[in-house]
Amino acid sequence: MVKILLFISLAVVMIAVIVVVIIIYRHSQNSDFDMTPRDRAGQEIEDEEDDEEVIDETAEKPVYEDDLTYDDWNSWEDLLQEAGIIDIRDGMIEYETGNNSRMFIALAEMQQSNPYLKTDDELAQQNAIMEVFFNGVREPLKITSQSQRVEMTDFLNQLKENSQRIIGSNPQMKDYASEVIEDTLNYQRQTDRFENKAYLQFMAVIEPDEVYGDSPEVLEEQIYEKAAEKLFRQIDRANGLLRRADHALAPLASFGLLEVLYKSFNRESSVKMRFEDIVKLQRYQMFSSSLQSDKYFKDVQQRIHIETEAINHARDILLKEQKAKNEALLAKGKDYYQTTATDDNDTNDDVSSAFNIDELNDLN
Repeated sequence: MVKILLFISLAVVMIAVIVVVIIIYRHSQNSDFDMTPRDRAGQEIEDEEDDEEVIDETAEKPVYEDDLTYDDWNSWEDLLQEAGIIDIRDGMIEYETGNNSRMFIALAEMQQSNPYLKTDDELAQQNAIMEVFFNGVREPLKITSQSQRVEMTDFLNQLKENSQRIIGSNPQMKDYASEVIEDTLNYQRQTDRFENKAYLQFMAVIEPDEVYGDSPEVLEEQIYEKAAEKLFRQIDRANGLLRRADHALAPLASFGLLEVLYKSFNRESSVKMRFEDIVKLQRYQMFSSSLQSDKYFKDVQQRIHIETEAINHARDILLKEQKAKNEALLAKGKDYYQTTATDDNDTNDDVSSAFNIDELNDLN
């Protein structure tokens, strides 16, 4: 019995040692993507001249405007880096992996269909196609949904513009069409209607041995080209099946990716302010995550202080005016607690002399 227990303890110790060694090995393998220049055969390319790296420190220096500075500024890019996002461009989101590879994500919006408008045979065919699609998935796939406000502003504005150029219409017809479309726009602004948007998330991982180039710039271009090739091949293959089930896919460009992130991080404000309007009007300062200059930040603080002081001054002036009215009513033998609007109008002339705008200066 003692020998069995000793054998079991030795086996447990050996398993624990093996697990620790595997964990240490995997941890030691974590590293950034190797950007060493390589040729087509995967051999490293030696640089003929070792140029000294010039570090630009101007971007890290604090901004000095007037007498106010901020060194610890957290921008929107910092938030994305905390979430592991390196860059968003070419219709792809790049994430860091830490295991000497680059991971890219692409989103494709799935077209929706109403199952209540289909027959039983059509529903059975749709379910069969969806089953074939999910059984044939080879790469990592993620499906997410987002409730978004129904937005038809651009379409209605374009329709309103086109209604004024209809051949054969008279001014009365154009005015009527403009009024109808304007009423529809007002109804859309006043009534919030939501619908679910479904997105398919495709992933592609690029390893160092898949790209080659004689400089980091060429390698970077090769990485993005390889990632785009993998991702859009997956989207095209999935769309070939899903469109037969009335769920066609539309890949999102960089603008669409930013819009999805904007609606994800700003659930309430995205209902009132569209992402398109923010870009067109350049109204980035309405968000605390936008980069502000020190001078603008100080101006906002001063405006808040001035508004607070103005409210306090106005309250003091109104109190003094009300006291003057009360004294005038008491001098006439009236109870100011029971005065009517007519009595107040009668005493306006008597009180006007008691209230002077110069008193604002006395309160400063």
